[in-house]
Amino acid sequence: MSNNRVPRTLTAVLVEETDEDIVVTWGLGEPAEGSFQFFGYGLAYYGRDGNGGKRFGVRLSDTQEVTAFIFDHASATQANYTEDGVMLREDAIVVRYRDASIGLDDIGIINAYSHTNGRDRQVDVPVTLMGR
Repeated sequence: MSNNRVPRTLTAVLVEETDEDIVVTWGLGEPAEGSFQFFGYGLAYYGRDGNGGKRFGVRLSDTQEVTAFIFDHASATQANYTEDGVMLREDAIVVRYRDASIGLDDIGIINAYSHTNGRDRQVDVPVTLMGR
């Protein structure tokens, strides 16, 4: 099993908004200990007033399934993305969320997290946001 198919620590998170999509890069460090059925990485953000915002994520399973998603808090809807938008590199997982946008002019809170089997491993990981 390649090193990016097991839970690893987050080292950095980069979000880039283009005219057509959002690209999120989760930088990966050392493998985490323990067994898993699924694990993933995500980021969440909200406006300065605490409203709106979205949650972007990617989930990998012990069956080699890879999925990505965006949950929009304002409309309580979720968009799911297939594995073809997910690039598994040795040092990072990169997801291209097609036809997506940040959706807020002013972000108040943004942070990233990692989880294994639905339990948080890392929270409040800093995120670098690059605009258009």
